[in-house]
Amino acid sequence: MLLDRADRDVYNARLLISPTGNPDNDELIDDIAAYHVQQGIEKALKYALFSIGGLDETSRTYRTHSIPTLIDLVQENCGFTVPERLILASNDITGWEANSRYGEDPVAMRDEIMEAIEMYEELKQVDRNPIGFRRWVSVNNKRV
Repeated sequence: MLLDRADRDVYNARLLISPTGNPDNDELIDDIAAYHVQQGIEKALKYALFSIGGLDETSRTYRTHSIPTLIDLVQENCGFTVPERLILASNDITGWEANSRYGEDPVAMRDEIMEAIEMYEELKQVDRNPIGFRRWVSVNNKRV
């Protein structure tokens, strides 16, 4: 269920940055899209921690919005490496969570949001990760 929610967040981001979702190129709508991408990446990493890494989702240790922290935890506990470009962009993407809701200036340009969407998809690719999100689900017949 958590990965499904992540997929929905990223779907909403795609919709919001599309010509039909944002025909006037409104920067505030782009900020909402940035927020949804950040949430999708965060939820996908938490999915890995709880489902693949077997970590307890009730622990306060994992109640963070910090993408770099979640990446470190995933790499330590889940047996695969997060794509390098997500690691490099993780601090900026983390900032989208709060800044998109409270900041005065736009948090991300549309091309940055599109790139983050691509990073999300890379994170889930079975052939990039030895375990892979969807493959793990099908092998273990389990959803979170």
